[in-house]
Amino acid sequence: MRKTILILGLFVSILKPFTPRVAAFALRPPELDRRITILHGAVRSAKTWACIPKFLYLSRYRTGGVGLVTGVSKQTIYTNVLNDLFNVIGAENYHYNRQSGELNLFGSQWLVMGAKDEGSEKYVRGATIGKVVGDELTLLPRSFVMMLLNRMSPPNARAYFTTNPDHPRHYVKTELIDNAQLATTGALEAMHFTLADNPHVSQEYKDYLNTLYAGVFRERFVQGRWVVAEGAIYRDAWNDARNLYDDATRPKGLLVAGTYSDRFVTVDYGTDHPQVYLDIFDDGKRLWVEREYVWDSHVSSFESSDETRWVPRDSHTQTTVLQKTDAQYADDLDAFLTARFNHRTGRWEPGPRGAAVDAQVLLPPECASFAAELAQRGVWFTDADNAVMDGIRTVSSMLASGLLKIHKDNCPRLVARLATYVWDQKAAARGEEQPLKKDDDEPDALRYGVMTRVGRNPWRLQNA
Repeated sequence: MRKTILILGLFVSILKPFTPRVAAFALRPPELDRRITILHGAVRSAKTWACIPKFLYLSRYRTGGVGLVTGVSKQTIYTNVLNDLFNVIGAENYHYNRQSGELNLFGSQWLVMGAKDEGSEKYVRGATIGKVVGDELTLLPRSFVMMLLNRMSPPNARAYFTTNPDHPRHYVKTELIDNAQLATTGALEAMHFTLADNPHVSQEYKDYLNTLYAGVFRERFVQGRWVVAEGAIYRDAWNDARNLYDDATRPKGLLVAGTYSDRFVTVDYGTDHPQVYLDIFDDGKRLWVEREYVWDSHVSSFESSDETRWVPRDSHTQTTVLQKTDAQYADDLDAFLTARFNHRTGRWEPGPRGAAVDAQVLLPPECASFAAELAQRGVWFTDADNAVMDGIRTVSSMLASGLLKIHKDNCPRLVARLATYVWDQKAAARGEEQPLKKDDDEPDALRYGVMTRVGRNPWRLQNA
């Protein structure tokens, strides 16, 4: 108890520079809080930081039931919440088993639990829950959150959640934040946070965030608004001067094997839609989309000659284009991979078929038959990360910050399709967010590659 009070005293001094309402919330005993508190708003606006003193109060707050710390996964919970908490209180004041999720905080027992999908609700079904600290609320499945709130049966139970905004028809907004009955009965308090609530954020960092995010993502993550995603997806992130390059502006040495760049090819698999390959070079900071392959069975070979420019012509490609087999697509991928850039002529030319290639191929997880064909041929490939919203946000950030470049002459279909890649308004009316499934093959292939390379390594954007 004495240590907890001393550490809370430390937080009093730390929180002084924050806005009075943030400090008041952070240092207010749980007895004076509502049953449910949701802190929502911009990134870096002190939402999570304000919850750390509350966490310490909760360690001596007496209520029945389990103490639960939840988020998308144990790893994200540790990164976003526990790491800062542990750094403040010191190793002698907690014990955390990262495998089981058991946390002892000043003698108070907690369970750390990830909730990544709708099936996670079974983990709290039947439990009595007394204290909750939740991270990234809008990313948690509705069934899990509703079951969790349902299991908070002790009369003095408390739940605290932090989140960034999402779609205005997201269940967190419609069923919790805007729930008039919860507000009227005093069961819920929603606090909106802005960057102004955190004076430690410099103007330089605010300018960086405005560069990093564009369009709907800027409105949500920087301005803290619950807004609909509508119109062209990359409209506000795209700039021809920033995102296009040609032979004259390509960095010297980018295409030289064994130098500073790493090559990979990302795939969008076509059954009743185009097959797409994108040849991408990674220089450690920027991604350079150098070439595209597109096979569209809905157009003739004559009409698509520019779009399939990297496919060696043979007898079966000279008549009306038909849907290809996995073996034929694998042959085309081999030709695409083994093509070599002629530095004397400045052109890509066919290379020896079946030659060793140092490029990694990224495949969407759903193309099992094509993956089997490539495996039989010994092609090096791995599963791509096909997350939709995270992928779109990562591509948007890469475009807005000038870290994603596309060859304007070698990738005409990709450039054209990115301009017409739009949000599905019918899905939006249902409260869902997804791109319109039309002419999306090239943007999808790009999203797979960028998300796999950069989305899994967010430090690349942080160090932009």
